[in-house]
Amino acid sequence: MSGLVVALWLTMQIQGAGSCPATSDVEGKLAPLLPPDFMESSADSAIIVEDADGTLSVSLARPDGRTVGQRRLPRAATCAEQAETVAVTLAVWEAQIHPEISLRLDGLTAAPSSAVAAVPPSNREPELRAPIEARPARVTTWAVGAGLVGSWQPGSVAPGGRIDAMLGAVDRPWRWRLSLAGLGTHTLSLGPGQANWWRVYLALGADYAFPLGRRWALALGAAGVAGIATADGSGFSTDRTARAVDLGVEGMLRVEVRLGAVRPWLGLMLVTWLRQQTLEVTGAATSVALPRAEPMIVVGADFCGQP
Repeated sequence: MSGLVVALWLTMQIQGAGSCPATSDVEGKLAPLLPPDFMESSADSAIIVEDADGTLSVSLARPDGRTVGQRRLPRAATCAEQAETVAVTLAVWEAQIHPEISLRLDGLTAAPSSAVAAVPPSNREPELRAPIEARPARVTTWAVGAGLVGSWQPGSVAPGGRIDAMLGAVDRPWRWRLSLAGLGTHTLSLGPGQANWWRVYLALGADYAFPLGRRWALALGAAGVAGIATADGSGFSTDRTARAVDLGVEGMLRVEVRLGAVRPWLGLMLVTWLRQQTLEVTGAATSVALPRAEPMIVVGADFCGQP
């Protein structure tokens, strides 16, 4: 089974691909049926699943996830007719939940009768249909990405890197995230020498993406963190290395732009560790505490797809 997804995130955006009809054909047939500014203001999402026998399962959902309509369409004689049937079906549902718009079926050369028959009569106001009990199968999306990290501490800036893996659904703003990050070496003065320390951590959490337009989105995220801090001494009579495991939380804010299958992004992150880690000089009363908060700026890119 191959999936074809049409998502309306403040504008029309093709999230997937199908052979018949092509996503460009569906978009081209749907646009003339709706008011000129509708595609720039709607946040509804449509999912079209193409079965092996050529039939289509079409559904439309509101931004909160409520399913407005679901319908199975028979296979048409040509892909162009299939695209018209899908476009008219979606346009009819939009007219039912947005009474302020009027359909322009003259935008089609010949509107398919099976879809036009569902258009509400002109002498009554379109009514909102109750959500259908049976929801269509969710179309999941995945993404893998990498980023360059700049970790800041008072008097010290260290480079780093991270790898992210995400899993979500095309009709949901939530997505799960698993991240692996490594932060470069920071230096602290610890007389008579100095201490060098760095961290590696694993984060598991979720993000919520707010659409800002056709391609842009603002994502907020939070995750639980498990990490290892490594510190070694320099300039002492005997230099030693110590490691400690710690737990923490990660907060994230990032701006994303979707460019086809690539999603570049720029973000701010803050990791807060739950325990206070302290470095001490053996045989002396000198000690220094590692910072519990690690602010970072990150730039990276995700590569998106569908299972």
